[in-house]
Amino acid sequence: MGDSVQFDAAKGQEGLEEHYEQWFARVESDFRATSLNQLIVSLTPPGRVLDIGCGSGALSAELLAEGRDVTSQDLSERMVTMCKKLLEKRGLPQDKVRLGGVAEITERDHFDAVIALDVIEHIEDDVDAVSRMREALKPSGTLILSVPALSFLYGPKDVEVGHFRRYDRSKLVEVVTRAGFEVTSVRWWNVLGILPVWLSNLRGKRLDEGVRYGDSMGKRLLNGGLRLWFRAVENPIKPPLGMTLILTARPK
Repeated sequence: MGDSVQFDAAKGQEGLEEHYEQWFARVESDFRATSLNQLIVSLTPPGRVLDIGCGSGALSAELLAEGRDVTSQDLSERMVTMCKKLLEKRGLPQDKVRLGGVAEITERDHFDAVIALDVIEHIEDDVDAVSRMREALKPSGTLILSVPALSFLYGPKDVEVGHFRRYDRSKLVEVVTRAGFEVTSVRWWNVLGILPVWLSNLRGKRLDEGVRYGDSMGKRLLNGGLRLWFRAVENPIKPPLGMTLILTARPK
């Protein structure tokens, strides 16, 4: 966890839920979510997929639309409700949306992929959490993680949404390896966000993310431009650094 900033876990969970609820109405246009989900779907093998920490269900919806057999799980009742609502809106099945955290995963040697986007930074014992994901995977399965990157950027937003930490590349690889995985790929994502977040942290303030949610013409144009950037540049051409780390691994 960041050395100079502390957070209350309950307040962090509440802040995370409020963040998702604010974003929910923009789920289909937000440049970050749509671009990241597109990349994650391309990394996901066919078959049974567990989307743990599914949040509002945007990734689950994309995976279902691409023919995966998806189980969506979240420890927040508010998130589970939003996930079901989104799947219903898109005419997708909701029968495998369920309440529970990583500790409540009951399957063993069952899934072809376990995906946890922006999850393990919310869990104090991240090695144990990733170990539980390994138990749910088939021996030939794939783990896909995304985490907030660059520990020096730990700041107000991390506190508000309940992050214990941000990850440097070596730390993430260490956690996943200790949990019983062989890492197959690690890449950076979202290089554009580094400078704005760093400058906001210097001022002791959370970066204004209004471009992701705003309805003004200017914000919609900027959102669209950023979506094109991520899909044309960041997704196919791996940047040398970024706000996010994306890792794939397989059980040892």
